[in-house]
Amino acid sequence: MRMLVIAFLALFAADATAQRHEDTDKLGRALEYFQSAKYHEALLLFDYLDRNYTLNPRFRAYMALCYYYEWDYQKAVDYFAKSLPELEGLAPHERSVYYFAAAESCFNLGKYEESTIYYNKVLQVCYPQEQADVYYKLGFCHLTIGQWAEAKQDFESSLQIYRSLGVAEDKQARLPQLERMIAGCEAELRKKELMEKEQQKETATEAETPKVSQE
Repeated sequence: MRMLVIAFLALFAADATAQRHEDTDKLGRALEYFQSAKYHEALLLFDYLDRNYTLNPRFRAYMALCYYYEWDYQKAVDYFAKSLPELEGLAPHERSVYYFAAAESCFNLGKYEESTIYYNKVLQVCYPQEQADVYYKLGFCHLTIGQWAEAKQDFESSLQIYRSLGVAEDKQARLPQLERMIAGCEAELRKKELMEKEQQKETATEAETPKVSQE
């Protein structure tokens, strides 16, 4: 009986070792798919491995990127939220890729305030020539939630960087667009200022009007 137990345990250990080797190969294939932009294929393997082993934060960030490119923005946000706090030691530009995808995912889900948090993180680690695009996106977040002053500042920063560092040919239309957006923000700020002045006048008038005695 003892020999049978030993033989069974040895067989089990051999099967477990073979499975680990097979799963290591799956991880290698997943990384190859990911680097080849075959995100759906990579995600199938990453998901299997994460369910069976729990992948490390960097691989989970890869999964988040796969979900982002597969347009599953909610899962992308969920995986970024779990992995990014543990990836502060990575190279800045690698983190900027993750932050940008997280910001875009939040924006597409209508989570504009969360999106601004990620876009601001991108600004801290991205290349200077990428900042114009980020400010452009950040401006639309603030615009959508009615923060006109912040939106105006973002659009002005974007326009300034585009003019100083240059703008790609496929983004040339952004220059006049940004000028229009800045003008629109200024108009909204003037409107808000006028409304506040009118409210102040009404409040002052009510305070100065003598109350009629009811006696």
